[in-house]
Amino acid sequence: MSQHASSAVRRLGAAAALGLLLAGVGLPAVAAPNSVPLNVGQEVTGSNTGASGSFTYTIDGDQLCYTLVARNLSVPAVAAHIHQGPRHVATPPLIPLEFGATTSFSVSDCLTFDAAVLADVEANPRDYYVNVHTPTFPGGEIRGQLTH
Repeated sequence: MSQHASSAVRRLGAAAALGLLLAGVGLPAVAAPNSVPLNVGQEVTGSNTGASGSFTYTIDGDQLCYTLVARNLSVPAVAAHIHQGPRHVATPPLIPLEFGATTSFSVSDCLTFDAAVLADVEANPRDYYVNVHTPTFPGGEIRGQLTH
C-alpha cells in the first residue's frame, strides 16, 4: 500500500471512530443527574424560615451519588435523609445522607445502599423525599419530593 493510501485509510479510520464516538456507540451510558429543589413550602413541620437548597443525585446499582445543598437554615443542620413517603406526609428516615453541620452547606458524596431500595427510588422517585433536619425543626426544615 502506498504511503498516500495508508494515510487515507488512517484518516478514514479516525473519522469513522469519531463518528461512532459522537453517535455514542460503544460508550457506557451515563445517567443524567436528577435535581430537586428543597424548600420550606414542601415541608410538613410548619417551617417558615425561608431556607432553601437542592438535592442532585444519580443511582447506579447499589450506589447513590449526590450533592446536597442547604442555604440559610435557622440553625445548623443535625441530619439529612431520604424518606419513603408521598408529598405532604412525614415518614421515618430511610437513607441517611452526609450533611454540613452549619446553616449553609454543600456536600457531595456517594454511598452504597440496598440495590432493591435504590432501584425503587429510581423507578418511583415521586414516592420519596429528601429533607434536612435542624433542632428548630426536628422533623425537617427544608424538603423536596424526588422527581424523574
